[in-house]
Amino acid sequence: MKKLVSFLAGTFLLALFVLPAHAQFDIGNKIKNKVNQKIDQKIDKGIDDAVDGKKKVAGGKAAKGDAVGNGGASAETEEGKMKAWSKYDFVPGSKVLFSDNLAGEEVGEFPSRWDLNDGNAEVAMFGNERVINLVRSTTSIKPLVKKDQWLPETFTVEMDLFFDDDNPNVAYYIYFVDDNSNYKQEVHGDFWDGIEIRANQARFKTFGSESEELAAQEIKNQWRHVAIAFNKRSMKVYLDNQRLINIPNVTGKPTGMRIEIDKRIDANSMVKNVLIAEGGKKLYDQVMADGKIVTYGIKFDVNQATIRPESAGTLADIAKLMNEQPNLNFTVEGHTDSDGDEKANQKLSQQRAEAVKTYLVEQGIKADRLQAKGLGESKPIDKNSTPEAKANNRRVEFVKL
Repeated sequence: MKKLVSFLAGTFLLALFVLPAHAQFDIGNKIKNKVNQKIDQKIDKGIDDAVDGKKKVAGGKAAKGDAVGNGGASAETEEGKMKAWSKYDFVPGSKVLFSDNLAGEEVGEFPSRWDLNDGNAEVAMFGNERVINLVRSTTSIKPLVKKDQWLPETFTVEMDLFFDDDNPNVAYYIYFVDDNSNYKQEVHGDFWDGIEIRANQARFKTFGSESEELAAQEIKNQWRHVAIAFNKRSMKVYLDNQRLINIPNVTGKPTGMRIEIDKRIDANSMVKNVLIAEGGKKLYDQVMADGKIVTYGIKFDVNQATIRPESAGTLADIAKLMNEQPNLNFTVEGHTDSDGDEKANQKLSQQRAEAVKTYLVEQGIKADRLQAKGLGESKPIDKNSTPEAKANNRRVEFVKL
């Protein structure tokens, strides 16, 4: 009987791997409805973890919550996530250059805001959200930007990458030259090479490391948040809450970006939530010059007021500034783009502003130094005509009182 169960389990997995990509996603949704129909304990554990969002944290204790970008986790779990990210110091740039959340994209088609260098990519549904499915190994995509050499000397990049197996033969590569044919040694220097991202490590040339903490989690079937900060010649790379690359002096100038996949096994490889922003002024300089701080670093679960853990760096900077400047008080303003119902946007922006205030108070800032105000879509700073404009309008502002 045991041999029969193992044979059926193997047959199930083989059938899953040979199916085309879109069929795999359909099966992924069906699995959610059949969690209790177990074939083999080990197989079910992997499926259950993927479906239920269970994951191990350092020390081996299981925590329940959805992958990055999804809601549904308990308050205790969310608090634990934020605590785990408390030393995360990444802060995104202050002007959005490229943003793609795949809103309105047609499933099965090539993503309209990207260009293809090699391979095959398509928009797919994974769970309840759209993702870019990098269908086969060597697939290479780049943002569809009209001008050449569009990256400034200071910028940040964020994206979520999916790992359904910790096999070392699955790797994503992020390059800062949009095509090999455009590479020039005298301009790009070290950037012939890409930043290699695996399930628990990041490397660039001879730099980088593996995270023991991420490796100890033994997590499969989840999203990892990647963040890159480039400042004239220095570069930092983060994988989830771990800074794995910190190079003070990189030779060469980034001019564009592309994402590639290298997988030696049949595994799902997906990308979502790509955001590229130009670096801006320091927080104190913003307040002195503009009377407010405009930030895109405070992120929330979709259509919720739950603060995502990768917001920790920006929130830590705000708290530090307020501790250093005890006479500085703010109104926390929540802003949305014009998509959706106006009243719902206003309500959500108020909830998000209050969530930010609550978080900062929990970090030791006195409540009477902060006010919360949701303004919804009523005060755009851009025209809401492009994804980048909408991303610029989705923001949190700290207005000096």
